[in-house]
Amino acid sequence: MAVAEGDVAEEGAVEAEGEVEEEVGLEIVVVVVVVAGEWVLVDEEEEEVVAHLGVEVAPPEGGERGGAPKVIIEKHRHDGVFIAKGKEHLLVTRNLVPGESVYGEKRITVESPSSSPDFPPEKIEYRVWNPFRSKLAAGILGGLDDIYIAPGKKVLYLGAASGTSVSHVADVVGPKGTVYAVEFSHRSGRDLINMAKKRINVIPIVEDARHPNKYRMLVGMVDVIFADVAQPDQARIICLNAHHFLKHGGHILISIKANCIDSTAPAEAVFASEIKKMQSEMIKPHEQLTLEPYERDHAIVAGTYLRHT
Repeated sequence: MAVAEGDVAEEGAVEAEGEVEEEVGLEIVVVVVVVAGEWVLVDEEEEEVVAHLGVEVAPPEGGERGGAPKVIIEKHRHDGVFIAKGKEHLLVTRNLVPGESVYGEKRITVESPSSSPDFPPEKIEYRVWNPFRSKLAAGILGGLDDIYIAPGKKVLYLGAASGTSVSHVADVVGPKGTVYAVEFSHRSGRDLINMAKKRINVIPIVEDARHPNKYRMLVGMVDVIFADVAQPDQARIICLNAHHFLKHGGHILISIKANCIDSTAPAEAVFASEIKKMQSEMIKPHEQLTLEPYERDHAIVAGTYLRHT
């Protein structure tokens, strides 16, 4: 783990917006069996077998088998992201550090069958990804066509804060990927560094994203840049970092908060203005998505960086 120079303040971390479950780490386990090559769950109350091809199954909160409604873990169309389907549908990521919560999020543990009778079943843990505390999660649930963040990818995350969203991005890219997480606030940076101590694929950088030269020795070429900096010059910030670190044909995702840029103009006019700024810096935007109902006057813009044009 590498950390940019500078002392981290000893003050407590800023608490992110949104509600946090008071109980840390709900853990739920169910035995799943295989019938004719399919994952199946036996509902003992109704004495029937419910088959779910290619999914993992667990009961929800506190659930004894046959007690509460079941939760089904399904792959999302974005690689590395999953949906927990039960009483309500929840966005989840596979926990890179089983047994550990980052911000009090709920965890769901699934016991999957072993490929050999000589080995015990494997336990897989998932973490619930709260869209009210993550612009990226809000974008995924809002229907982004592609997030470009996937297992094995290298991601530069600008505006990492305390690491809430960064921890889920680390889950998505997995042990073969890397997340370079840049945060200017030393107060939030302390929590970011503590989170990265256990998620070894996260490189925390406590530095101003306006000055990528200051951390150029820590960051290699990346596949994706995600920016959530909420600054008036945020388009300039992501473009500057793209010129330094984003490979040709790489992708950007930027969360734009209209009120941070111009509180007097309509949000759509602000979004259009920011897109024009990025177009002038070799970024070709191809998707814009508002983040309601999770965030007001916010949009995510996705684009491709064409370094050589």
